[in-house]
Amino acid sequence: MQPNAHTGCGAVPITGPEPILQSEERAVSIVVARGDITITRAAYAAGQEVAGPHMHSRHTDAFYVLKGELSFEIGRERRTVTISPGGYVAVPPGVAHSFATAGDRPARWLTIHTPDGGFADFMRGIRDGIDVEWDIAAVPTDGGLPASAATVALSPAERSASLSQRLHGGWGTDLH
Repeated sequence: MQPNAHTGCGAVPITGPEPILQSEERAVSIVVARGDITITRAAYAAGQEVAGPHMHSRHTDAFYVLKGELSFEIGRERRTVTISPGGYVAVPPGVAHSFATAGDRPARWLTIHTPDGGFADFMRGIRDGIDVEWDIAAVPTDGGLPASAATVALSPAERSASLSQRLHGGWGTDLH
């Protein structure tokens, strides 16, 4: 594999997703698995908790919503934000987070771990019934870093509505 002249990274052939979980309520596949990045595609039924409160010490955990909505609790304040298609959340090391599907519809999204932090092996361990150590920890007693350390981008439609409400004296969300 020859490194790309611009990025220094080698090209990774796309051979199709690697199935991890498949049931009526949830499906997860690994799309890309490398040391510098792992991307998974997930689909969960409405009303499903995806991940309880946790944090990472060495990698960023990001989520891009494709369909439905995801509700996140982020930071030591456990700030709640709901993200629709086209929106994303990027949670850096040291920021506690949890998330679930929101509303009464199923959700689909991409999860991006940069660097991998052992996530691909963890997912394969779930599939294969093997415990795998990776970059995940319980939330410390101080709650970790504040929610403001995370990046939250609403969908284009939500950004327009938020701006309109701010301009007309509405609720004025302070998302970063």
